[in-house]
Amino acid sequence: MSLGDLYAAPHVERGNGFAMQATTHWLRMVPGRTLFGLKAGGLRVEIPDLPDGVRHYGIEAVDNGHRFALLDVSSHWLSEHPEATDRYLANLRPIVGSKAARLEGFAKHAAVNGSIELFLGPEFDRVPLELDTDDGSYEVARDLLTHAPRQGRTAFAMPRGVGSSKYDTPDFFAGAQSWIDGERLLVEFAPEEGGRQETIAVDRGELLGALERCWKAMTRVAEKLRHGLHELTEPR
Repeated sequence: MSLGDLYAAPHVERGNGFAMQATTHWLRMVPGRTLFGLKAGGLRVEIPDLPDGVRHYGIEAVDNGHRFALLDVSSHWLSEHPEATDRYLANLRPIVGSKAARLEGFAKHAAVNGSIELFLGPEFDRVPLELDTDDGSYEVARDLLTHAPRQGRTAFAMPRGVGSSKYDTPDFFAGAQSWIDGERLLVEFAPEEGGRQETIAVDRGELLGALERCWKAMTRVAEKLRHGLHELTEPR
């Protein structure tokens, strides 16, 4: 279960059988060169103080010897406290702009984009929700939840590309597979503690409302980050 990764109640959208939250990714370690540029490693970022219940540790990884680490922060809380983002940007900007920084790939994308976290079932298992700000997936998902027929089943997935086969597995937005079925969204997922795949039904209208509110909070903070970190959005 991922109950410990849920933010405090005011910053989480809850529905019958699910919880959803908007997350902004703060870099607590920037990929870069250390020991006077002789060694690949990571450059630490001083993180401003945050209250309990609005953060949890995110991904920490190594790419070509360069280390990066994220702190996941509630976008909802940040949208109400823009001064926290200002303090974070003041600490991050000189590091990102240094010659030692090697910020690229996923770490660069995460620094100026957020994500929507989805938790399902009584144990609040974390379930992948594949929505991105750059590929139109949110707009497609929102349109499906709003307009998909109430009769029959519709794949909750990106449309198949040109040249794809009707037998290809859809690129589902949620879990292992997800289908709109009348007023419900059915999501199949693997429990975090192992065992058989489970399927849970959630109200599509409830999920749509939660998604719209989370997306609004997440993109509002992301726009502030992009504006404050032009070093990441312009070629170096």
